[in-house]
Amino acid sequence: MTGEMSLPKHASVVVIGGGIMGCSTLYHLAKQGVQDAILLERNQLTSGTTWHSAAQVRALRGTRNLTELIRYSISLYTELERETGQATGWINQGSLSIATNEDRLTHIKRQEALAHLYGCDRSGVVAG
Repeated sequence: MTGEMSLPKHASVVVIGGGIMGCSTLYHLAKQGVQDAILLERNQLTSGTTWHSAAQVRALRGTRNLTELIRYSISLYTELERETGQATGWINQGSLSIATNEDRLTHIKRQEALAHLYGCDRSGVVAG
């Protein structure tokens, strides 16, 4: 196989899978100073399910902790290209919700209240 490398005889951490979770795990281990961690991927990095969920990074989640985790992720994705010099393709565009009936409008208003409670950016919010 082209580009195949031999594996080390020892590693303190072996991360299996080169999707967003595996890459993130290895990245954070390296940031913590772990120098002998390796990542094993059977195909190509992010070739599994990661690639088709890239547009689903919404800032608001159902709990404060999950919302904070996503905030951290968005901040990381925003800075990653500058830090590494590698193009990531990250574009933080936000989202748009449209209510076509009363039930959907009620849901959107609840989401807006939750966003306000969690301190999410509310610029551009239009209620009708």
